[in-house]
Amino acid sequence: MSGTSSHNRPVAVFDFDKTLIDSDVAYHFLNTAIKASKVRRMVVGMLTPVLLPFFLIRPTRIIAMSMMMWIATFPIQGKTPRNVFGSFAPRVWSPPINARFYDEGLNALAAHRRLGHRLLIISGSPQELVRQVAQPVLEGDIEIIGSPIAPFLGGLIYRSYCMGIGKIQLARELGVLDNYWDYGYSDSATDIPLLAHCRHRFLVNPDKETIKRTKAALGDRVTILKWTITKNKTLRKGTHGDLRIP
Repeated sequence: MSGTSSHNRPVAVFDFDKTLIDSDVAYHFLNTAIKASKVRRMVVGMLTPVLLPFFLIRPTRIIAMSMMMWIATFPIQGKTPRNVFGSFAPRVWSPPINARFYDEGLNALAAHRRLGHRLLIISGSPQELVRQVAQPVLEGDIEIIGSPIAPFLGGLIYRSYCMGIGKIQLARELGVLDNYWDYGYSDSATDIPLLAHCRHRFLVNPDKETIKRTKAALGDRVTILKWTITKNKTLRKGTHGDLRIP
């Protein structure tokens, strides 16, 4: 099925971290796994100066990200990405992470669903991690795309990094984007390529620099949203309140 509104249903695309949820799940996964091992902490400490230039340059960022993921997951001892991320996912909802979905984000998903729109989450975090974190609360009709992860020499690495233009490239490869989506939601200026492929663009809780960069790239056709309510402490599937969609 095509991901453009020229085929069948309108499409609403959401970033995940800091857009639908008030945390960065990939960061918390890496941070938790690395801090849990003295050896991992030492290795990361030694490699950080070497990896820093790789983080700063987009084409080489996947190398640094893969190295951090490998350190955090070695040795996986026969576990699949689903096993690794599935065992971590419940920790997202309790201290010290204590993440929450934005109620307004859940409202937006429910409103698009009522209007018959196709729902996509496209995240830079590992796809299976987003699936495992989202599963307790989000309805099953939401399609989730994220950075693909694969086993490598006893750990896990990124096969590709779904950030910036990488989201567009992966969406095209998977056949969920031909030309344009109808609605796009993100908190970050790194998603300017994603928002540029949306007819209606929404920035969620952006800082001044994000607003400046996004408007410089896309003009004033961007709606600023303030999502702050995270009262959904009991995670259960279901629809939420009303939200008007332009």
